[in-house]
Formats: sequence, C-alpha cells, structure tokens
Amino acid sequence: MFPEEKIYDLIVIGAGMMGSAAAYHASQLPNTSVCLVGPPEPKIRKEHEIFGSWFDEGRTCGPVNTSHTWCNLAAKSVKRFRDLENMTGINFYTESPFVHVYSDKKDLQENLEIFQQYEPKTEDITKKWKDVFPFLHLPDGAYVSWIKRNAGHLNPRQLVKAHQTAAQMLGAKILYKIVSSVLPSNCATHKWHVVTECDSVLRGHRVLVTAGSFAPFKSLFHHVAPHMVPELNLRTQTISFLQVSEEEAHRLRSMPCIVAKVPFGNLDGAYILPPIKYPDGHWYLKLGHGRAYEERKTTLQEVREWYVQQTGNVECVKELARYLCYILPGLKVEKICGDGCLTAHTPNSEPYIDIVVDGFGVALGGNGYGAKACDEIGHLAAHLALTGEWKSEIPKEQLKIIWKRASLLSAE
Repeated sequence: MFPEEKIYDLIVIGAGMMGSAAAYHASQLPNTSVCLVGPPEPKIRKEHEIFGSWFDEGRTCGPVNTSHTWCNLAAKSVKRFRDLENMTGINFYTESPFVHVYSDKKDLQENLEIFQQYEPKTEDITKKWKDVFPFLHLPDGAYVSWIKRNAGHLNPRQLVKAHQTAAQMLGAKILYKIVSSVLPSNCATHKWHVVTECDSVLRGHRVLVTAGSFAPFKSLFHHVAPHMVPELNLRTQTISFLQVSEEEAHRLRSMPCIVAKVPFGNLDGAYILPPIKYPDGHWYLKLGHGRAYEERKTTLQEVREWYVQQTGNVECVKELARYLCYILPGLKVEKICGDGCLTAHTPNSEPYIDIVVDGFGVALGGNGYGAKACDEIGHLAAHLALTGEWKSEIPKEQLKIIWKRASLLSAE
C-alpha cells in the first residue's frame, strides 16, 4: 500500500450528490482539510461496477412528499441553489411551476397542509387547472395543487459538478478512485486509513461514508460494526425518455413539473419533467414511475447488471410513454427510449445522518428524494462529523442508522 503524507480532517467516501455536497460544506469550515474520494461517471458502463443515481440531466426538486423531514431537507437545499450557481458559474437549477395531482381529496388536503408550511404560496387549483395549464389532460375528478416558486427541476450532473467545484475552490482535494476498505490506523497522529482499489491509502482524523446504494458492498463498516451493514432496500427505477422536436419543446415551454398520484394502466402514478435539452442536442420529456415496477436488488452483481443494460424495464418504458401521451394529448413524439437507476430506501423512509463511532459518520438513504435534498443532507452531515453540532429542526435521533446482518455475498 502507498500511504499519502497528508492527514485530512475529513475524508468523504462517495463522490455523488450527498458526498459532493458534504465535501463542499465541510470545506467552508475554517482550517479544515477535506478529501472527497469516489469514482466519476463512467463513459462506458460495462467496464465498471460502481454507479450513481445522478447520471442524468433532470430531477424534480421541491416539496414532493408528505414527510416533514424530506420537505425540510428539500426546502433548505433549494434555497441555497442560486448561491452555489453564483459561486461556481455552473447553472443546474430551473425554477418552474410544480403541480401535484391526486385522486383523493384527503391526499390533497394533507399535502397542502404540509407544503404550505415550507412554501406558503402553494394553492389548490382543482377548479382552475384547465385555465392555468390548458394543454394538460387530467382525469375527471382529479384534485390539483400548484407550487409557484422555490421548486422546479435540476440537473444532477451539473449539481455534482457545482458542489465539487465549490469544494475545490475552498481547498478540498478530489480523488476519483473507488474505496475498498476503511481501517483503524493504530497511529497517534490520525484515526483512519481509507484504502482505495489502487492500494493508495488516505489518512484522516474523521471519515464520512456517503456511498449510496453501494455502501453495503465494500468493507467500509467492518471495524465499526462487525458483520453488519446499513439496512438499505435497493429498488430499481425505470425512466422513459420521449424525444420531441425543438418546436414541440417550445410549445410546451410553460409545462410544469408534475407528480401524479393517479393510477393509469399498470402504473400507480408518475413524475414528469418538462422538455429538457440533453447533451446529444435533442429535447426529451422524462418521466418515471411510483412503486409499480420496482424490483429489489440484493447483490453487487445484480446491481451492476441493472446499470449496464441501460434500458430499464422495457414494459414500464412503454407504459410510461402511454401515460405521458394521455397527460399531453397530441404530443408529437419522435423517439422513445429508457434507462434505469437505483434508489436506496431505509426501513423508516428517513435518511441516515449519524455518527457510528467517534470520527466515523454516515449520510445514506436518499429514499428517492436525494437529489432535491442533498445539499442540506451534506450540510448537516459535514457539521455533525466535524463539530458534533446538529443544526436542524429535525430530531437527530430520528435519523440514526439502522443495521442488518451482512450477507455472505457482501464484502463484509
């Protein structure tokens, strides 16, 4: 092994959305040395085994769940986005109307009650949605709410880039390598050795694990929780992309982000983004499903195969396309394709932001809401790891890690 001379105050393991945000916020603390280590997005997936859920150009952001925890985390994250864009010159956030559609009036009322605590201008437009968005077609009897500001969609690739750029501007080091293990140093000068698959060794006083769905598959916890791994339910997510012309994208320029909790065919609902221009130069409408079509993955091989195929569930892709054509009558579609990613879910649907032992913390479990909430998750985790402080209305005990026995197929 080849140890690096420098001893870092904090080593963040996992260079995705939470880890990049944590590295940025940690770097803001005076006289704090930070190293962010994790693989970048692979150019060719079949040559790799570690992936992220941020390999895309569009994610919804804003309060989209009845959970106070996730509304709080998302609201605080969104309010920092413009400052991060101004600091780095990297644009990733598009503020736009956000519509929620329900089949049950009680669901509308419950969501409005929570949403209005975080964005007071959220309103019930059940009786006037046809006037506001005349190009939409929603089921008869649907209940509709509208968030006018502090919501919209973001580019997760550019969000990760912005957080990493800001961290580097503040002196952080980024090492694009995969971590294979975390070991106690047995040295008086520092507490941890973080070993990469290239056998380089990083030395640090504190470690923060933000490795997402892949955290259970490497020897990251063996010395802090023997034979245990974080309890994370890894669920597949399929995305459908409907390519449209630039003229069609222009026609839909006032289209809101939509979360529809209304069944359609085999779907139990969907989230829908307005047209976004992708790196290939084409415009796409992107949508994903609810709980329907989710499959559980339990091994590294299963996870890798899911990412490498780059198709998602083919039946789901088609069903989502039919749903969108129902929502947007007359939509002129040029091409349909799909992709897939994973979301990591905790038993209580709360994120894990916790200190396992002195100097060893975690920020895991996006539960499908990680993109919109990652900035505040990174902020809380960085401050907890470095200062022990907890600056949130969310009870700290609510976000404690839950463990399970390590599988024989895990690296543990």
